[in-house]
Amino acid sequence: MKTTPSNKIRKWSIISGLSLLVMALAAGYAYGFVFSGIYVENNAVQTLSNIQQNYLLYLSGAAAWCLILITDLLVSYGFYIYLRPVHKTLALASGMLRLIYSLFLAVGILYLFKSNTDLFLKYWSLGLFIIGFHLIATGLGTFKSPSVPTILGILLIVAGSGYTLIHGLENFIPNQNALASTLESILAVPMTIGELSFGIWLLVKGGKHPNPQPSNAHGQDAV
Repeated sequence: MKTTPSNKIRKWSIISGLSLLVMALAAGYAYGFVFSGIYVENNAVQTLSNIQQNYLLYLSGAAAWCLILITDLLVSYGFYIYLRPVHKTLALASGMLRLIYSLFLAVGILYLFKSNTDLFLKYWSLGLFIIGFHLIATGLGTFKSPSVPTILGILLIVAGSGYTLIHGLENFIPNQNALASTLESILAVPMTIGELSFGIWLLVKGGKHPNPQPSNAHGQDAV
């Protein structure tokens, strides 16, 4: 079957939506179950002992992080493909910022395999600072699409602002870690809902209605 711009967008909307759902499940296992059960804050000796005593479990968590990295790469391209017809600059910003986040995550995963949980958290947190801007760019891009409900764009911007604020405080203003923790406890649910709700929408409806031509370029490139 001939590939047209519209069915390519639909295909990548499905891939992105499924990737976000897989990512959420993998993160629940990798971080919520494995990492949280092994890592002891400010106690590297006990953390290393926990890793050694539960090494196969720890490796399974690291493998789940690799799956998260793969799905992030798919989402970075999928978001670019979806947003490109409505605003090329925001589409490129969205895709590239998520790709940069993925690079930080990849470095963190390398340290995870070396049992250095502190450096893993450091690089992942720096990546989450970047992903906040990605979600903001994505949210702004959805405002340009008449087919995306406005509430989804708002949720994405709220989620992105939360990530950038929290991890900006953690990484660049260390004496505000208590404030960052408080904000994370308040914004955790909105931050999760923002991206997942857009992922579900992409899976169910994304790309079913052709988007208009880019607002800041002449015509649409074929990829």
